Amino acid sequence: MPVKKEIIEELGEEGLILPTLVNNALSANDRIKYFFTLLQTAKARAENPHEEFSNLRVEREGAGIENFEFDRIVVETERVREGILRIPHAAQILDGIRKNLNEMATPLLSRNGEDASGFEQRLVNLEGTIPSGEGDLVDSDAVENITSAHSVSGDTIHLLVMDMHKSLNRLQGDLAREIIDGAMTYLLIEDDTVLVRAFMSGISRTSPLKFDHPGLGTTATRGGEKLTIQNDIGMTDAHVIVINVVGNTVTIIYTDIHMQRLEFFQSLFENRKVTWSDTLSKKGAASFEKKIYHLSTGTYVASGKDDLASFLEFSGSRLVFLIDWNRARKKLRNFLLAKDASYILKWAADHEFGHMGFLILGGEKMVYDALEMASRVPMRYGEPLHQVLGREKSIEYFQWVLRISTTGLLKNQSRLLIQDEIKAELLRYFRSAHEGLMEICEEHATLTISVATIVREALQHIQTGDDGNFIPRSAQRAKRWESEADLLVTKVRTLSRRIEHADFYSQLIFTADDALDFLEEASFFVTLIPSVTRSKKINQYIVEMAELAERSAQEYLKALIASQHVRKGYSRDDMQEFLHAVDQVLSLEHRSDEALRLAQKIVLVESKDWKEMQVYGDLARTIEESTNSMMKAVYIIRDEIMERMNR
Repeated sequence: MPVKKEIIEELGEEGLILPTLVNNALSANDRIKYFFTLLQTAKARAENPHEEFSNLRVEREGAGIENFEFDRIVVETERVREGILRIPHAAQILDGIRKNLNEMATPLLSRNGEDASGFEQRLVNLEGTIPSGEGDLVDSDAVENITSAHSVSGDTIHLLVMDMHKSLNRLQGDLAREIIDGAMTYLLIEDDTVLVRAFMSGISRTSPLKFDHPGLGTTATRGGEKLTIQNDIGMTDAHVIVINVVGNTVTIIYTDIHMQRLEFFQSLFENRKVTWSDTLSKKGAASFEKKIYHLSTGTYVASGKDDLASFLEFSGSRLVFLIDWNRARKKLRNFLLAKDASYILKWAADHEFGHMGFLILGGEKMVYDALEMASRVPMRYGEPLHQVLGREKSIEYFQWVLRISTTGLLKNQSRLLIQDEIKAELLRYFRSAHEGLMEICEEHATLTISVATIVREALQHIQTGDDGNFIPRSAQRAKRWESEADLLVTKVRTLSRRIEHADFYSQLIFTADDALDFLEEASFFVTLIPSVTRSKKINQYIVEMAELAERSAQEYLKALIASQHVRKGYSRDDMQEFLHAVDQVLSLEHRSDEALRLAQKIVLVESKDWKEMQVYGDLARTIEESTNSMMKAVYIIRDEIMERMNR
């Protein structure tokens, strides 16, 4: 039950009232912080009237201030003249700062000692510097002097508030009367115990994932209608979370020096109906790791007691994933895109593996050691792994690494064993990269078929006389697909330098790309066929050549796919299907040779002028060159498969 102040005073045991004074002082600290933020935001709004600013309603309600008229202060503040601001309710705000300063100082001044006398003298010196705010007019410099955590003169009201807050936190620890599942608590009522236990059950469930790292100390107290739970998370000064519970409403106040980690924290609640206010960036104390920290406030309204306890349990379980999060993100970014690194950390949190095991085992050094063993050419620090394995495989691998690192350490397996498993898994991924290279070659072959189809369809449009803009549009598409194919060639050549016995893929796609280049060139030649002197007889022979080239590209793709089945496990049917596709490509090349000779003869006989003869002649030779390149590519596959079978 709450401390009954009157009876305690009657019995002469004023010392027992100190917890209540501390509790009130901490609430006063919340109100002062709101007033500081209100003055800073109002000043910024007056100096930048065309920008949008938060009305700080969520912050006001979180501080327990009921005056809703304060929500209009930011938007109604204006600069009267140089250095002078008109801030609505200025006198009330400044008087509130004075009163809450004294309320914060009360429990500290009640204890004898140097700290008490020091706070008393500073309070006397600084209280007189607070302007009256008469007529809602305030000097702009006065606002800066009140709210700034830095001062050339040596002391400010903001610095005094911060120092008193630190002393109050220490005093709060001294006053703790009960430990509930590891949380230091005082002034709780019976219903609070259930909620604190729920929060601590979440902490306890996931706290093993931080291993020996310090942090996650929790304090809980009650002030009036509000239950407050605070957790220090890690060791950073400005990295804390304060959870206020009033009825079924939970307010989460979270501060962090890393904006990315703040956004990550918010994302952990994406499946919960939490409403987040605009994030505020504020100046921190000189002792902070960084001069700027960020503050975000989230609100959750529970449907009942069970839902309230469940939400607090979930909130507590998420905090361990914030410890050393930024360090883990930086190490993962050595191998992955920034967004993929954040995605993996979110995945690890959602599945309750975390990232501390990965850091304990060596982080990026462990992976580089694995790469040195797995890769034919050792990778340099900072060289992305996703350029070798591809994004999906890299993400999949690091998800596995974070999982096995945590589960292995929790099972007390030796670090050397876990590191060896991580190295062996990377070797498996590099072996599977061969399949990935073949998939790229298959994608390239699909583009080749598409370009061959374009050449055939363009020639057929000429044959029917219904061309319009189809032919130039087709040539543009062929050019675009050729550019996409070039990227695939570059990708294979880059990856094959890193993977053992992968030169075959580079040679294969480079040869196959010749066929695609010839076909793209053929689509360009089609656009040059003179529209006036087009010979349908010549064109029909060239259409037949284009059909042979298209079929050749299709059979080449069949050979690629069949070769994959032969690689995975030899069977007579698989080998027969592969050899049949190879034979089809060779046969189509021979037929293309014959078709070229016949086409050349028809071009000489039927051409009406030298332009038509030149274009059709070049077009026929280019199409035949594509089938010749297909033949060379399919020979490369056949030789590789036969050599593998011999081995």
